[in-house]
Amino acid sequence: MAIKTPKGFTIYFAMLVGSLALAVGIAIYDLTTREIDLSQTATQSQYAIYAADTGAECALYWDFKCQLSACTQSGAAQSAFATSSTFVAPTTGVVCNGKDVAAIGTPPASFVAPPTGWSAWSVVAPAGQGRATTTFYISFLPAKPYCVKVEVAKVGNPTVTTVTSHGYNTCQGGTGLRLERILQVSY
Repeated sequence: MAIKTPKGFTIYFAMLVGSLALAVGIAIYDLTTREIDLSQTATQSQYAIYAADTGAECALYWDFKCQLSACTQSGAAQSAFATSSTFVAPTTGVVCNGKDVAAIGTPPASFVAPPTGWSAWSVVAPAGQGRATTTFYISFLPAKPYCVKVEVAKVGNPTVTTVTSHGYNTCQGGTGLRLERILQVSY
């Protein structure tokens, strides 16, 4: 009696090993692409937090070190930021990142590159309420796509100041991944 050898076993075994290798390869590729996406998000997040930090530091500097004539009231050096509706805000000379934010100031919603479409910084100070909020933007364009929106709120007597800095990894809306990181300082 002759022993029958199964035919096609080699092809079956080769397909099994090939399928297993393909599955492992696809899994490794998937992990690699996810890790690359995650590292790109982390990088963009760093840009946004650095922009927010720059905005907060600029606001702190101009709150404590303003030496412009518009920052002087009653002979004493004051902040560049409004404390009430009677405050006369500087219209020039507040420089952050090499740009005069008092003169260039607030961009439109589309965040176009300055100075196209930008107007002076905004101050909201309801009359008789002893509070004011100054808002300005800093752009890092054209060298870098980052930008920051800074709000300096001053309330009461003695004044309590809150600096809120919104950093963005890109100033252009609708361009892929746009991250916002916020830093807030109160004193």
